[in-house]
Amino acid sequence: MLYYNGMNFWDTNAEESSPSLTTLTIQEAEKELAVKLPQSYLKLLKEQNGVAPNYPYFFIDEERICMSYLNGIDFEGAERGIGILKSKEWTEEEGLPENLIVLWTDIHTWIVLDYRGRIEDPSVVYFYKDYSSAKDREWKSVEIAPNFDAFLNKLFRGSKLNPKKLKPSYGRKKE
Repeated sequence: MLYYNGMNFWDTNAEESSPSLTTLTIQEAEKELAVKLPQSYLKLLKEQNGVAPNYPYFFIDEERICMSYLNGIDFEGAERGIGILKSKEWTEEEGLPENLIVLWTDIHTWIVLDYRGRIEDPSVVYFYKDYSSAKDREWKSVEIAPNFDAFLNKLFRGSKLNPKKLKPSYGRKKE
């Protein structure tokens, strides 16, 4: 496994691309969302305004999660719905709490910046549907990291298996 080290965050082979961000775009987004976005998130978006990361994996307990893309900010001229400015609509539609900024979703699971009770320095939280509950789809959540910087430090690429779960090989000869 190779953990994110502050370089080469974006997958340069990704088919999708988006225009770079301007200071004005960032200011307008923060005003519309009524939050202060994490500086490390904005730094990444200035390199590439969202798309597939080179470091898509992280662990929650023993479960390896894959974040196949990271939402950027919608940009002028683009069809609304491809970035974080769509967060309020998405979370209302799914019955999630208010004040969440959606970084990634597959509709059943969500990675969000959690601004509940604050306007800056959000935690990063994973929401998932709990189908074992009496209700049809009760949302549960777990904090992935206390802030976006700590979240970046948990991202990795490489082995798709948890190395702690691997068993030693049986009878394999060293060459």
